[in-house]
Amino acid sequence: MNITGVSNTGLTSNYSNRPVPESHILDLLNVAVWAPNDGLREPWRFIFIGSGSTDIMAGLQEEAPAYLILVIKEERDPHKREEDFAAACCLMQNFHMLAQESKLHVRMTMNDWIYDRTSAHRYGVHQEERIVAVLELGYLEPPIEPVTAAHSPDLNFELL
Repeated sequence: MNITGVSNTGLTSNYSNRPVPESHILDLLNVAVWAPNDGLREPWRFIFIGSGSTDIMAGLQEEAPAYLILVIKEERDPHKREEDFAAACCLMQNFHMLAQESKLHVRMTMNDWIYDRTSAHRYGVHQEERIVAVLELGYLEPPIEPVTAAHSPDLNFELL
């Protein structure tokens, strides 16, 4: 089995000047959204902050060429709320793997400001929504290469 790792290299300041095209992000999202919850709800919404607008994130996020804010509807039912959050996390993992294929670096962040309604509202997050994470996006200089694991991970699997 060949396993390709998705690594988060942490804080990054070596982004290239290459812009992150909105069309490329839309292409990736159109595949990544194949992560609905068991009710087949797709409770998410995306706020893209691209080249030329990234200064509005100053002081809240590390500097990056683009940002993608993942927002979900805040359900009243706690079971649905947990399902929606889990589906959004699967979507982020799908997006991360797809982005890596195109050498796009993705850093998922959950900084304190995302829990502040006033700060979140500034970016168009509605009262009945919450931010799941902010993805910092950019092409690294030098480009990242996928990491291939030398062996398969140990899986704990029990058959009842």
